[in-house]
Amino acid sequence: MSNQSLKLALLATAAGLVLSACGGSTSSPGSAGPITLGGGGGGGGTPPVSQNFVDLVPGDDCQTGTVRSTLDLTDGQSNIVGQVEACTISGTISANLTLEAKNGYALSGPVFVGEDGVANVSLTIPAGTTIFGETGQDYLVVSRGSRLNATGTAAEPIIMTSIEDVLGTVDPINDRGLWGGLVINGDAPINRCIDATVTPGTAGCERSGEGSSGLYGGGNTAHNAGTLEYIQVKYAGNLINNDDELNGIAFQGVGSGTTCNHIQVHNNADDGVEFFGGNVTCTHLVLTGNGDDSLDWTDGWQGGAQRVLIQHAGGAGDQGIEADNRSGNNGATPFSDPTISNFTFVGQDGDIGILVREGTRGRIVNGVIVNFPDAGIDVDNDLTLQHLQSGELSFASILLDNSVNVLSGDSGETVDTNAIITNSPNIALGNNSLSDGYFPGNRENVIPAVDVSMVAGFDNLNFIGAFSPTETEDSNWAQGWTFGLFESPTECPTGTLSTGDVVGGKSICSLSGTITDNVRLNNNFAYELQGAVFIGIDAGSDPAAPAAGADTAILTIDAGTTLYGAQGEDYLVISRGSQIRANGTATAPVVMTSRAEVFGTADLANDRGKWGGLVINGRGPINRCIDGTVTPGTTGCERSGEGSSGLYGGGTADDNSGNLFYTRVSFAGNLINNDDELNGIAFQGVGSGTQVDFVQVHNNVDDGVEFFGGSVNVKHLVLTGIGDDSLDWTDGWDGKVQYVIIDQADGIGDQGIEADNRSGNNDVTPRSNPTLSNLTFVGGTGTDIGVLLREGTAGDLYNGIITNFDEAGFDIDNAATITQATTGNIALNSMLISGNAEDLRSDGDTTAPQLAALANGSNNQLGGNVTDFAARPVGGDRYAPGTAEAAVTATNVNAVDSFFDVVDYIGAVEDANDDWYQGWTLLVDQ
Repeated sequence: MSNQSLKLALLATAAGLVLSACGGSTSSPGSAGPITLGGGGGGGGTPPVSQNFVDLVPGDDCQTGTVRSTLDLTDGQSNIVGQVEACTISGTISANLTLEAKNGYALSGPVFVGEDGVANVSLTIPAGTTIFGETGQDYLVVSRGSRLNATGTAAEPIIMTSIEDVLGTVDPINDRGLWGGLVINGDAPINRCIDATVTPGTAGCERSGEGSSGLYGGGNTAHNAGTLEYIQVKYAGNLINNDDELNGIAFQGVGSGTTCNHIQVHNNADDGVEFFGGNVTCTHLVLTGNGDDSLDWTDGWQGGAQRVLIQHAGGAGDQGIEADNRSGNNGATPFSDPTISNFTFVGQDGDIGILVREGTRGRIVNGVIVNFPDAGIDVDNDLTLQHLQSGELSFASILLDNSVNVLSGDSGETVDTNAIITNSPNIALGNNSLSDGYFPGNRENVIPAVDVSMVAGFDNLNFIGAFSPTETEDSNWAQGWTFGLFESPTECPTGTLSTGDVVGGKSICSLSGTITDNVRLNNNFAYELQGAVFIGIDAGSDPAAPAAGADTAILTIDAGTTLYGAQGEDYLVISRGSQIRANGTATAPVVMTSRAEVFGTADLANDRGKWGGLVINGRGPINRCIDGTVTPGTTGCERSGEGSSGLYGGGTADDNSGNLFYTRVSFAGNLINNDDELNGIAFQGVGSGTQVDFVQVHNNVDDGVEFFGGSVNVKHLVLTGIGDDSLDWTDGWDGKVQYVIIDQADGIGDQGIEADNRSGNNDVTPRSNPTLSNLTFVGGTGTDIGVLLREGTAGDLYNGIITNFDEAGFDIDNAATITQATTGNIALNSMLISGNAEDLRSDGDTTAPQLAALANGSNNQLGGNVTDFAARPVGGDRYAPGTAEAAVTATNVNAVDSFFDVVDYIGAVEDANDDWYQGWTLLVDQ
């Protein structure tokens, strides 16, 4: 095999890698799809085909300083299963040596570049070179004073790996510790000295490195160990003993003069990268599947790392970061005090995202930490906690989405770690919206970043996480040189099955029945719902006491992914305790629609009821209980949802059912019977921990969105062509909504809003009492009422426009609702209600309650000029206000509740330049 063929073979050894919870897939340096090492039960795929003999010396010429050799790989019983011919390097390299990319190189035992205090030499490794070891005793050490000039490129990375990888017999998921690794020694300051009489951080302070790798440390902060660029280190790490282990790369007393960027360590048996003192800064680090900690520091490291991606593997790995100053002497100086910025850490079976302890200081900013089972952040030891209190250890601009986000008091500390960290600048807790595993979505992109440009070697990046908002799986800084990160999967994700069909060049995968394992749907496929699909088995109304048989799951849907149903009986239900994570973006929304739209046969203006819809069940309070003896709004109060969608309700107002970001639901709704109909989206007892932003329901046969109790909040809601009520609430919903466009079709549709407390018992509590702001409601010919409040609901409306409704703009019905209006529990502020058949409806009731609601507010205008929105063509600036709307004074609703953005205009759209509703929605003339 030629060395060029070897490069291709090495890049193909990720064939067993599980990508994005899919079945097996082939990986390459330029692959495109997130790695999920050993996770999701997806199997390892097809093992790579082994090569019995690989010739890495095609010209049979090894340069001086290396020896042409044939190396054997045995099966542990002295049987040779493969052979590699390579140029072997052994002992100490005592003169400058430049390797040749046309050859492959084997390390034989510990190979030292130079000799500390005797010979300072350089080892130059050109782009595309392969270096490998046979056993854990084979590793490469750069001695103090010598240099490693390893300069790969994105197209031709340098690969340091194992003989198994060369022969194609490696298990890319589970193999670790097949050779030693890379050690770089420098003479930069450290705080742990062999000679206890020497002052730490000075020229005389030195220490012996792990794995008998020689001395490191000194007083030269600008020490230069050479250049490391575009390098993969795979399957390394040797457990010499319990206290002496080889890392993938050990930076031992390495100084700031060293160049370090675009480095990946994959499946190291011990830590991925560890910094033992020194001042080196590394950027663009990728640490995947490492067996211990991915990023470790100790002994006074004062460098930094920017753009760091960590992905843990199933069944392996401890901390994302394990950070120490010095064990045994936490106060030793110089303190470890690095800056870590722009990182994305994705856990799996590992312990903690970031564990800081033993006196370290540092600044950890602009990051995303998700899916760690023990904690996102933990601070241990008294001195480390003192640094946290003083600000010498600080966190800012981090999104945390873990089982426990900040662990506090786990080692008996009295400091409230959780309060300090969560109250730090721009710390956000809750659901992540990472798409394709790593790329920021709506949630990440709204978190302000900290300016780190003052840190030497750092760029000022105005985003959090390792990747920018403009990067995608097809175009990003890690593409082209990394191993196993990005590759389009060829098999349907675990939890789905192939239908054997293709649409638009994408294979179709199906979901059916009840799904009890986490599933991630990537946009490489289209997905068909077959019947009622339940995510998870109902966990009951009390999070502290899950129901018998409960089995929860998370459905994650990546940006640009399409799900569809073929009939009214096809719908999606999120059970209590489970979650949906629909992570669409403005340019790649998540689409839930009909088979007809997917296959290009839909009537976009008139199709309705072609599939079921989306139902989300939560444990938020409701006021209608199956058991009439239970107090409404308490944990035991639950109810059966429409369409046999299971139970919902409880006593947890901040319950979290996941998130919907840039999600469109089209042509849904199923009339099961006159009393049981499927809405486009039914929020059934959904709590405020759920995040909903940029959602459209188009042409649903029943209501567009209906809230059945709960406290969920929404921003940026578009409801078009709905067959019944566009926005409906009942059963005690008390959430908040800002920016709502309702555009009804001619000849179909009832109310813009139909709002109840509870039919049959109008005054039951907790009472429906939401707050809505920035509304643009446009009726159509034959439609009913813009806003109908009835059956005891309370609520406030701000900054709205209601126009073009055939019956009325605003109506209050029922004695209980009239009482709410006359006692000030219904108020309108900065509302323009004009251009309707009746602006205030008075059938059966007097206009007194409507007028009272208007009187309870301010800046309202009844009648007069209003823009004829319905006359404008769909698209463009259809909903932009005109001079009449601009004349109405807006209310600062942010002063009412901080959930709301500060606005100085009425309506859902500020002006013709405000295009938030365009691009990701389906807008058609009806």
